[in-house]
Amino acid sequence: MGRRGYITYPTGRLLAVVDDRRVARIALEDLVRAGCDPAGIALLEGDAGRAGLGKLGPPPSVLGGLIRAVQFMAMDQTPDFLVYERALDDGRAVLAVLVRNRAQLLRARTVLDGHGAHFLNHFGRFMTEEVSRWHGPEPQIPDALRR
Repeated sequence: MGRRGYITYPTGRLLAVVDDRRVARIALEDLVRAGCDPAGIALLEGDAGRAGLGKLGPPPSVLGGLIRAVQFMAMDQTPDFLVYERALDDGRAVLAVLVRNRAQLLRARTVLDGHGAHFLNHFGRFMTEEVSRWHGPEPQIPDALRR
């Protein structure tokens, strides 16, 4: 698959797994109808989605790498990113929604819940909030990386 880059921290985004890619497209439309900015929504699917997952945060830089190292030590979410990658590998979709405040987060969560989305995590500036856990059989990841 070539050289693998690191995933930059997707600050301000709510990520969710949708098992059926057709349902994910409908969920995206409903997110827009609910007031989410279409420019702030990414529908990730397949190999292109895997590459897009790594680009949800700011572009990689030396300063960004240092900040990411501090984030890694303080609030490591590496296992979550691996689970999102595995979901894409398994043919699922990942929706990433930019939310600017709690009301937008709750509105997006309601829409996503209505479409059966799961493994919702909000990547805030100073912490990551688990909004919902994985439903069903979990993707294969090393036991050492499970939460």
